Amino acid sequence: MSKALDNLRLYAGVVRRVGYTLTLGMLNSGSRDELLKLYNSYNGHSPSGQDTPVDPFIIPKTDVFELFGNDTAAYEGVYECGFGHTTEFELKVISNLVKKWNPRRIFEIGTFQGRTTLNMALNSSADTEIVTLDLPADELDATKMEIEEGEVRYVKKEVSGERFIGHPAAAKIRQMFGDSASFDFTDYASSVDVAFIDGSHAYEYVLNDSEKVLTIMRRGGLMIWHDYTNWPGVWTALNELYQKDVRFRGIRHIGGTSIAILTI
Repeated sequence: MSKALDNLRLYAGVVRRVGYTLTLGMLNSGSRDELLKLYNSYNGHSPSGQDTPVDPFIIPKTDVFELFGNDTAAYEGVYECGFGHTTEFELKVISNLVKKWNPRRIFEIGTFQGRTTLNMALNSSADTEIVTLDLPADELDATKMEIEEGEVRYVKKEVSGERFIGHPAAAKIRQMFGDSASFDFTDYASSVDVAFIDGSHAYEYVLNDSEKVLTIMRRGGLMIWHDYTNWPGVWTALNELYQKDVRFRGIRHIGGTSIAILTI
C-alpha cells in the first residue's frame, strides 16, 4: 500500500510539473528550451550514423518579450502542427513579429501547405504583398543544388499553399514556383521588409537563400529562419554566417523555438 501511494505521489508530481511547463512555464525561455530539446531528440532530423555536437547552437539567444511583449496577433490553424510545420508557439512568434514590423512586402522561401503564409497575411496590412516561392514536385530531380533526403516528402505534395487557396487573405499572396538557387531575385532588390526562409534545409541551400534574401531586404527589415535547432544543414550554415560574415553578426536565436532572426 505504501509503495502504491509513493507511485501515486510521483505520478501526481510529474503531471503537475508537465502541466506547468506546457502552460505558465511557456512564458519562461528555460522551460521552452527544455521542451525544444525533448522535441528535437524525437524529431529524427539528424542523419543516422552522424554524431551531433553536444551544443551546436552557438548563436546568442533573445526572448520573445524583448521582441514584442504581449501576444496581440490573429491566428488560423495554429494548433494544426506536424512534420514540416512550425510549432504552435513558433507560429505565434512569427505572427507577432510580422504584426510588429508592419511590412509592405514579405518574401517567403518554402510555401509547403501555406499555413505560415496565411498567418503572416492575417497579421499584415491590407496593402501588404506576400510573395511565396516553392519548389514544384516536378523539379525535384533538377534542382541546382542537392536537397536533403529527409525533405523530399515536403516537396512531393499534390497542392502547394492549400491553406490559403480560396481564403479572403489570399488576395495579398502571390505564389511563385521555382528553385531558390536559380530564381532571379533582382526584381525584388531592396524592397522586402520581412523575409521568412524555410526552404531546403541543406547546408548549401541555407547559405544560398540567406545570401540571396539579404540582397532584397530593405533597411530596417527582418530576416527569419526556421529550423535552426532541427536540421544540421541549417545550424551549420547559420553558425558559419554568424561567425565569419560581419553582415550576419547580429543573428539571434529566439529561446524556446527553432527560429533565428536578423534585423537589417
